Amino acid sequence: MKRLIHHSATPASRRETSGFTLVELLVAAAILSLLVALLLNMVTQTSKTWKATSGKIEQFRGARDAFDSVTRRVSQATLNSYLDYDNPANPTSYVRKSELRFLSGPATNVLGILASNMTGMAVFFQAPNGFSTNSSNSILQNALNTWGYFIEYAADTNTRPGFLQPGVPAPRYRYRLMELMEPTESLSIYNYTSGNPSYTNIEWISNSLGMTSNRPVHVVAENVIAMILLPKLSRNDQTNGLTDSSLAPNYLYDSSTNRNASLAWPNNAILNTRNQLPPVVQVTLVAVDEASAVRLPSLYASLSNTVGGYFNDASMFSNNISLLQSNLASKGISFRVFTTDVMLKGAKWSSSQTN
Repeated sequence: MKRLIHHSATPASRRETSGFTLVELLVAAAILSLLVALLLNMVTQTSKTWKATSGKIEQFRGARDAFDSVTRRVSQATLNSYLDYDNPANPTSYVRKSELRFLSGPATNVLGILASNMTGMAVFFQAPNGFSTNSSNSILQNALNTWGYFIEYAADTNTRPGFLQPGVPAPRYRYRLMELMEPTESLSIYNYTSGNPSYTNIEWISNSLGMTSNRPVHVVAENVIAMILLPKLSRNDQTNGLTDSSLAPNYLYDSSTNRNASLAWPNNAILNTRNQLPPVVQVTLVAVDEASAVRLPSLYASLSNTVGGYFNDASMFSNNISLLQSNLASKGISFRVFTTDVMLKGAKWSSSQTN
């Protein structure tokens, strides 16, 4: 008996071996490589952008902290003004007097020859900050100090560690916001004004700034290229044509005298700055990033002339700050502008006296 053996037919589809051809593998590898390259490029660019942005944030954070410090200190200014006879030997009326001072404006106007390395504006005043280098004075938390701020363009030779060799590495020229902190035990204002409240000179500032050793000045922030200070009347006093620029039309404010006495305002008494704090000071700082600061030495002369040339007429402040920003942007300089109105706590502005 014969056994019949049946052979089942295998479908052609099952006889074919499943897989990719060499060409397909090469195309897939090329596409994968391209995707990886694109992904790496995106990650790299994102990382660079993040680092650059973070770096700028950190750099401008220093300027922001400096801005907060300036506005806080200026708001604490005091004069402790009082009424006294105009002439003790032959009195005819009461006038405001004070042994303390508030002085602000273009550095060259305020400090003269001492402003050779300075640009922009400066401000100096007394405030109850209680700063002392003598530990025994630590309990005098509200003792008076002379305080001040100004912009200086100079090398970092005075701020380098002593172990560095002169000229190694090369000096770094930068714009720096400087802070004057005269300790309580060195307070000199009374040496000139006690018994002489009509004193109008600036030895109370220049003696400290001119010191060759133990100079009570330090850096608050680098790369702050401009500080603009505009003393202003309060809104309630801005009547009869008076505006933000009326109190200090050329930005200069000096509490030791009435610099506005010659202004032809019908209510001139309201602008009398003698022995009075300005009710409001508009504080503006302009800062650049470090990458821009590296290029600034070659632009120093033109930039200094620009800052000094713009801010002479307070009525043009808005226009001038726009021009400054346009000038910086045209030079490819990355910058930030910080501005605010500071109310002076110790201001007791009065328009009732002409003297």
